[in-house]
Amino acid sequence: MKYRDCVNLTAFVVAAVVAGGAFAQEAAGDVALVNSLQGDVSYQGKEGPARKAQPYMRLRHGDKMVLASGASIRISYTTASRQESWTGPSSFVATSAGGELLKGSKPDVVKLPAAVPQKLARVSELMNTSRVGGLVVRSAKAQTASSKEEVAEAVATYEAMRATAAPNDVTPELFLYSVFQENGMADDLKIVAKEMLSRQPDNPDIQQLAKAALGAR
Repeated sequence: MKYRDCVNLTAFVVAAVVAGGAFAQEAAGDVALVNSLQGDVSYQGKEGPARKAQPYMRLRHGDKMVLASGASIRISYTTASRQESWTGPSSFVATSAGGELLKGSKPDVVKLPAAVPQKLARVSELMNTSRVGGLVVRSAKAQTASSKEEVAEAVATYEAMRATAAPNDVTPELFLYSVFQENGMADDLKIVAKEMLSRQPDNPDIQQLAKAALGAR
């Protein structure tokens, strides 16, 4: 999908409704975002019991990941320009520099463009906001020259990522979604939302994120 000719100036603002500042507290020490997983994958923080991993959850520095035989997980680091694909049986520890192998095979690693990690770091926040109905249209604002340049660079980055990503990998779309949201581009956000849905139509997280974007005016 090409976005070079569909960049508009329509704007909206995200109002984050997260009680008690819980999100800010949870975000401390985040290092990665789970893009996808299959099979039995668990994680364990520095404290507390092991729990079942979930798509689009955030990983903190020091989280231990354990993959059963046949399981797989793909994570993008928000503190390093890398994406890792792990297969089980294996285990590793998530760190700010990448996964540290504990047992099993090393991951397949893809280098991410420098602009990607920061934008992906916002994805969990956007998902939380969409779940509580926080995507609200306030007013339109014109883009500045610098924001137009940022969007143009992001579109080029997206197209390069899309060219090498698996058909059902929505990491490129999540990156572009974050950029469009941040720049108040509601119409373009709807386009990338539909693209995500076409690639992962049965994913409830993607459905919710897309629904929030498609409801913006």
